[in-house]
Amino acid sequence: MIGQEFKILFEEDRAQIAPGKVLSFAQLGLPAIAKSFKSPAYWTVQVLNSEEAVGKLYCSIQAYVVGQGQFERSQLAFKEKLERVEVITFRSIDTAGLLKTLSGSQHFTHKPHLFARGRSEREADMRAMETVRETQSKQKEITQTNTTVAESKSKTRKKIHQETFQISIKDLQFKFGCVAFTKSIKGIRDAVDFTIYNEEIREEFDAVKNYFANVLKTKKIEVYASIEISNGGIDSTKATSPQIERISKELIDSVKFEFVKATARKKPGIEINKSLFTMDEYFEQFADEKFKSNTFHRNEQDLLNDLLAIQQTKHYKHLRYLSSIHASHIMKLRFVVKPFSFIFLIEGERNYHVIWETLDTREATYIWHIKKELPELKRCLRKIEEIIHVIQVQGKTAYISSAEEPFRRIYHDYSEVVDGFIKWKGELDSTLS
Repeated sequence: MIGQEFKILFEEDRAQIAPGKVLSFAQLGLPAIAKSFKSPAYWTVQVLNSEEAVGKLYCSIQAYVVGQGQFERSQLAFKEKLERVEVITFRSIDTAGLLKTLSGSQHFTHKPHLFARGRSEREADMRAMETVRETQSKQKEITQTNTTVAESKSKTRKKIHQETFQISIKDLQFKFGCVAFTKSIKGIRDAVDFTIYNEEIREEFDAVKNYFANVLKTKKIEVYASIEISNGGIDSTKATSPQIERISKELIDSVKFEFVKATARKKPGIEINKSLFTMDEYFEQFADEKFKSNTFHRNEQDLLNDLLAIQQTKHYKHLRYLSSIHASHIMKLRFVVKPFSFIFLIEGERNYHVIWETLDTREATYIWHIKKELPELKRCLRKIEEIIHVIQVQGKTAYISSAEEPFRRIYHDYSEVVDGFIKWKGELDSTLS
């Protein structure tokens, strides 16, 4: 949490650092003058250091603000850690900021100065101090007048309702740093909103949550919930789940592999007049509707690496080599679904070389040589798409016998007598030179 900025919300004699987590003014080390805040206020603080073993934070105050505050999503992501905090020590407390947030000066925002304060500022502090004393005196009179009501309220006991239940993963909403859901609880009138925090979770995962169910090997998660109730209303909720706690970077990698395997096996629902796909086009056609292509992969190279990692392929070495010399700065890697294969671009000194290599079928490597011009490259890709379509429908013999475009084939040697990859690479390098 070091370097993280948080808000401390003040209301009367309460200081809140997370939903349901309240600290006393003594736990914050506030001076004796700090009895109660006249109006809602908040301080923005930055964590300088922490001692998690004893629940202690060391902070600097960045701003003092009068007004209603709310926790940012970045703070809610640290809810579980903040719930374990018992002491906050501030590097320094600016007198003007403290007094004016205590007195509830309207529309007040104060950022402490880095330099020493002058005489006029000290005099302003004294006047603010006097205002605070007057306000506290009036509050005391009001408190004494309403003693009976206050005592009656103090006798109201808070009820903690403990509940254990299961909920389907498809009913969870994946958000930034948490999952959320709504559940009807017996004995409570309205449905209850729950949040389970895990900083590894991102909202993009909501489109692929069924793959989390596959990797977790369950369609439902167990939830241990605690609901604090007073005066018939819900004060706070807390929920944990062992399955959500298991979601780590390693488990997310497993989900990614499950997803890539599924899309590689998936066939389009309708007939499509397209053979070559960029990564974005590939996922748009074969992934779920709400899936975003950058959820797991930054670029085509990442996707190729994952495909090679999860399949025992005949052309693993060949694809690795072609990937290492692919001119990605000129052309995005293209994917072909049937047969599953890739279109690479190799930039030579005088020509472009467009190469078609399959993932796992006994097809030769096809190479087309074209002028080193972008319009010619675009024309060639359109032509190759037509060629692949012909091969898919009529077979490779029909294309080879009627080919008008100059092309070259390099055959794969699958015998154990020679190293097939070394032989193939030698022929390829000779062809490209």
